[in-house]
Amino acid sequence: MTAPRRGRGRPTVFEAPAQAAYLQAVRHGMRLGEAAVHIGVSRVVPARYAKADREFAALLDEAKVVGAKVRVENLPHDEYRYNVLKCRCVDCTRAARVGRAGRRTDATADEPPGEETAGDVHPIRLERTGVGESSTSFLLARAS
Repeated sequence: MTAPRRGRGRPTVFEAPAQAAYLQAVRHGMRLGEAAVHIGVSRVVPARYAKADREFAALLDEAKVVGAKVRVENLPHDEYRYNVLKCRCVDCTRAARVGRAGRRTDATADEPPGEETAGDVHPIRLERTGVGESSTSFLLARAS
């Protein structure tokens, strides 16, 4: 006697054990494509299955929320976490303060002391040029 036939098409590769493994991987912080590769299916299969099965879609949404929290918790405490994720712990606050101070000193380091500059954003060197020696007068002479 032969085994009962399933019907037309390819056999399903996303059965209940594969679904559970996929959801567990997503809960542990893997991205959706990485979790699909981890269990050995195309990244399209779980998304397509979530469109067809509302129960799996609800479980996937819950797993995505948990996985996002896990990924955030695994980020180092640094300036990015202070600025983007609004973490105000001692480590993040210190990293943000040091980063700002470093950028402030970097902006003024290339400016020689005592030389006159115009504007604070882009220093303009005020040097004397003779008549006809500026770049704009060169372009006007070329155009005529």
